[in-house]
Amino acid sequence: MRYAKANAMLIQVPVLGTAKKFWRLSDKATRISRKLALILSSQHKIGFSIERVRDDYKYLAKVLIKLIKFSGGDISNLPPDYREFLLLIGRGTVTMRDEFLIVNNVALLPMENRTEVFLMLHDRIVNYRGREDEAKRKRILSKLPYKKDWLDTARANARINEWVTFPKKGMNQGVENVREYRRTPFDLLRLNRNIRCHLHQHNNDDIEETLYCEWPELLMVMEKMLYLEGELVATDIQNKFG
Repeated sequence: MRYAKANAMLIQVPVLGTAKKFWRLSDKATRISRKLALILSSQHKIGFSIERVRDDYKYLAKVLIKLIKFSGGDISNLPPDYREFLLLIGRGTVTMRDEFLIVNNVALLPMENRTEVFLMLHDRIVNYRGREDEAKRKRILSKLPYKKDWLDTARANARINEWVTFPKKGMNQGVENVREYRRTPFDLLRLNRNIRCHLHQHNNDDIEETLYCEWPELLMVMEKMLYLEGELVATDIQNKFG
């Protein structure tokens, strides 16, 4: 409680490329959240009833909310991925299998690690699953958020739009531009991948936070769908939290 009182766990950051601001958890707040979840998971391996496990996680959800409030945070400002994490552990229907998703939840990632995790999950969905199981890949893509407006969001953000607008070959920059992205879930992933694979091209080393602020549910749904399809454990996500 002393730490929470002295350090804001919920912080407001500018969304680069826009005039907007966005509330997110500080990296220290996500680190605390994961450490507490890991402690519970470790204890549960000793052997507890599922009722006890569920009660433990429901209590953890209450503790985390209390810590955020105590640090001056307004719960109504929680980002959607962390809100979903709290719902997962607080709803009282957790199974032992769910503990992998809980302790390795992308809502608890340090901001600097999100690029690596996105590329890893993208590869699992688009490349590995695309070759091995096209039906599974299509199911995952069909559940991705922002289907109707992601391209509008990208174009409205000056930083992100640098990757959306390209000059035709032989034309000078700004003379005639073409859009190479379509309003599909696949292209939403493709744009996000292209940006993350060329972070230094436009001197945007801090673009990861911008991508999170504009599409805070994207990585969360990617992880959730891989989990539901039985693919998450096969990734290396447990080693990506630093």
